[in-house]
Amino acid sequence: MKQFPYVSRHATRLGHKAPLLAAIVAILLAAGLVSSSLTRTPAVASTSGSTPAYLDSSAPVQARVADLLGRMTLPEKIGQMVQIEQSQVTDTSSNCTSQGGFNLPNPVCEQKIFVNDNVGSILAGGSDVPIDTTGKGGPGNTGEDWANEYNTMQSYAISHSRLHIPVIFGVDAVHGFGHPFQAPLFPQSIGMGATWDPSAAQAGGQVTASALAATGWNWDFAPVQDIARDNRWGRYYETWSEEPALAAAMGAANVAGLQTANTGSPLKVTATVKHFAGYSESINGHDRVQAELPLRYLQDTFLPSYAGAIDAGAGTVMVDSGSVNGIPATASHYLLTTLLRDRMGFKGVVISDYGDVPALATTYHVAADLAGAAALAINAGVDVAMLPFNADQWQTAVQQDVANGSISSNRINQAVSRVLTLKFQLGLFDHPMVDAGKADAAVDSGRDVTLKAAQESITLLRNQKNVLPLSPSAHIVVTGPSADSMTNQLGGWSVAWQGVFGSGHVCCMGPPNQIPPGTTVLKGLQAGDPNVTYAADQQAAVNDATSADAVVVAVGEKAYAEGLGDNPAPALPDDQKALISALEATGKPVIVVVIAGRPLGLGPAENAAGLLMAYQGSTEAGAAVADVIFGKVNPSGKLPVTWPSDAATPGGDFNTGAPSPLGDQPKVFDQLPYTGSGPGSGYNPLYPFAYGLSYTTFATSGLSATSGVSRNGKVTATFTVKNTGGKAGTDIVPLYVHQPVSLVLVPSQRLVGFARVTLDPGQSKTVQVTFPVSELAVTPGDIDGTSPPQVETGAYQVQIGTPATLTADFTIH
Repeated sequence: MKQFPYVSRHATRLGHKAPLLAAIVAILLAAGLVSSSLTRTPAVASTSGSTPAYLDSSAPVQARVADLLGRMTLPEKIGQMVQIEQSQVTDTSSNCTSQGGFNLPNPVCEQKIFVNDNVGSILAGGSDVPIDTTGKGGPGNTGEDWANEYNTMQSYAISHSRLHIPVIFGVDAVHGFGHPFQAPLFPQSIGMGATWDPSAAQAGGQVTASALAATGWNWDFAPVQDIARDNRWGRYYETWSEEPALAAAMGAANVAGLQTANTGSPLKVTATVKHFAGYSESINGHDRVQAELPLRYLQDTFLPSYAGAIDAGAGTVMVDSGSVNGIPATASHYLLTTLLRDRMGFKGVVISDYGDVPALATTYHVAADLAGAAALAINAGVDVAMLPFNADQWQTAVQQDVANGSISSNRINQAVSRVLTLKFQLGLFDHPMVDAGKADAAVDSGRDVTLKAAQESITLLRNQKNVLPLSPSAHIVVTGPSADSMTNQLGGWSVAWQGVFGSGHVCCMGPPNQIPPGTTVLKGLQAGDPNVTYAADQQAAVNDATSADAVVVAVGEKAYAEGLGDNPAPALPDDQKALISALEATGKPVIVVVIAGRPLGLGPAENAAGLLMAYQGSTEAGAAVADVIFGKVNPSGKLPVTWPSDAATPGGDFNTGAPSPLGDQPKVFDQLPYTGSGPGSGYNPLYPFAYGLSYTTFATSGLSATSGVSRNGKVTATFTVKNTGGKAGTDIVPLYVHQPVSLVLVPSQRLVGFARVTLDPGQSKTVQVTFPVSELAVTPGDIDGTSPPQVETGAYQVQIGTPATLTADFTIH
């Protein structure tokens, strides 16, 4: 451990003086820090003298990959195909098997992981944050700490490995760089979906990329392109929308922001499309449970969302942790090769999710041991296993597979070539070190972009008698468990996996006393109104309400992530319902602010004078809520998902309401994402998809569309939007397509595009929305449903409104 300050300073020095890996190696040789064996490596191709061709930054990437691959031993190749948890490197003991924590890198473990086991990738686990690395006695978990940890491990790996191959470092930065506690965080993806603003998703990606590139952790496991299907699922908030077209648009923009941002760092960032495929509709709403998905449904409804982000150039794809139709996704050649590679054209790196390759043996029991599991996964199409422990066992297992022919050398070379290509493209060979002194500034930036996204996400669901906006001089009582809780406001993947440690946390993971700077609902309202009173409990709130003009009560969910957030009947807890009822009984206007990762059963909040959905995930959500409540911002958010009413019907069964021997059952069949197909497909939610109110009114007219188009063409719809109210505002207009007659069962309406239109009072704008005909492709009506989707010819309609209020016909020929 005493070595750390020296290694860290050395890493920083390299960042300033050696832009090329060849120069880095020369410096390390001169300093006596590495063996001179690199200069004796036989040259497969050289640019000049003894410099290997793969170190030539001017050479084409594929030439560099081919040169390096030809120099590598089998163990070196196998090491590139595994990702190990950083805690194996920072274990304080010489066992190098720790499964938690983030200490200073241990040189003994660095030797084992990076040299003995040839590991090519490192993962920061969901609750792993670095201790102070600066020697200043700080709290740790700063941008500089992340950069120092990266530089230390990276410099060791490069200087001590035979071929000096840089390591790629991965982290879940799902709504901003969620680990460093100073970082501004964006609304979780469901909140970003409510903006219907791809530019906001792109800007969020750019802010996140700047922070990641500055610290070196440039493999981002985001965005989630699973579509919202079941709000019982604990990862529901990580999805953009229940509609593939909206999810695809937001994901594509986010990938563009992550991968093309001008970060100020020579390193680039790669996005990860996850979780391929069909992860979000398990049979019971629980995480990592099997999905039973007709192949036509899988292809036509799920795949377009993933395709949007893949077509935007995402460098990597992560595999679904569950099984699809009885086959673990990690072992599915159909998913990972037939669909992803052959049909969707993905060329990058496929990585398994956390521990999913060994799970083929230990959980699914489709393999006898790790060797059998590795063979299944690699042959199915997995290039990198997020193991994430025991790299030596990985080496033994995969070497055994190659020796007995279970995995071919060609498949190993194919996977390693993809990994090396990614590393070259990201700049890791030419600029592997970062300037730790600049990391804090990069990590802390972007709060204005976060605020704008939060403002656009706020969704006004109810505004009886125009109670909102409130006067900024009104006497307001503020109460509720989420009124002043940054933990609840941010949700999961914030500082730690399960969210910020603190009151309202679902469990006890994460560093204490690291509350991200930001604005809660209470602080936002207090900043906008001097007459705000905070009531910490129900009785105080009821008492204070007697002399108030209105009451704002912030309710919702605790922070959670993944399986710990699974909930069989998502609804406001009984104590929050009781609080709302007591406040409504005072006769004063009650404005309910829901801070949650999904729609909830609202109980008495359904009758509140005002109802706002603020989602989770933004450090600036409290300021955004206050801006909407006081009318500084006219709300424009629209639901990206369907909002069901209370999830349980006492004593009734799913369909009839008759007494059921099973007791209370979720009443969800008529409230799931809209399909509009077949008998009994009634859609009767509390609030439908794309619902959201404004402080002004809009009218849409004059819809027309391209009259005829080929299967390979595009359709342009034109319409006019007018602000018919008295305030400036933004309207969101979803555009649907209806197919009157089809050979296969398709939804009566499919979202194909949308427009955000900002207008002054009385102003009109003519808008055009263009979409490719390929968005209308469906799997043909063959028996097995496995044929690629294709566009049917015939008559179609573009539509606005659900049900349609405006239509225009067009024909595909």
